Amino acid sequence: MRSKVIHMKKPIVIMVVMALFGLPMLAIAAQNFSGSWVRDASKSDQVPNEQYWLTREPNSGGAGGGGRGGNRGGAAEVVITVQQDANSLTVTSPQGSVQKYTLDGKPLSKAMDTGVAKAVITASIQGDTVVISTTQPWGGMPGNANLEIKEVWSLSPDGNVLTVTTNRKTPALQSSYKTIYNKK
Repeated sequence: MRSKVIHMKKPIVIMVVMALFGLPMLAIAAQNFSGSWVRDASKSDQVPNEQYWLTREPNSGGAGGGGRGGNRGGAAEVVITVQQDANSLTVTSPQGSVQKYTLDGKPLSKAMDTGVAKAVITASIQGDTVVISTTQPWGGMPGNANLEIKEVWSLSPDGNVLTVTTNRKTPALQSSYKTIYNKK
């Protein structure tokens, strides 16, 4: 009789171990930002400063506002395309520029359009979000003040709405806004 009780406890122990270690891994793996995403202008904040686009695109391919100055000048559909695997996130902007982020949290130095200054980009998975941080010289030249941009990407529970919360910080200005995308 005693051996039957021991055998019944093993499956319970295995199930508890799987629940403690296996389910959190499944939850992390379930967040996949891949797909074509259409900017929802009615739910998105307006990009507060047009200079954002002068410094952020095309080199870093940021998803923030989806186009110069937000949705000004018409109702053109703004679409970003995202491909994600276990180690990287590749974003194609509405203008066609492509940026690949390695999701290991290690800083990557990348030349800016001027060819003189470099931006430092880090990207990582933090819980159920992707966080992309960029630090670069403000004005494009070494020795100037820095521009810091932090994007936090999150998905709705059904995976059909992508929210990108962008925080920008310069010595003179700090701003924050959200851009909402619907899965196409």
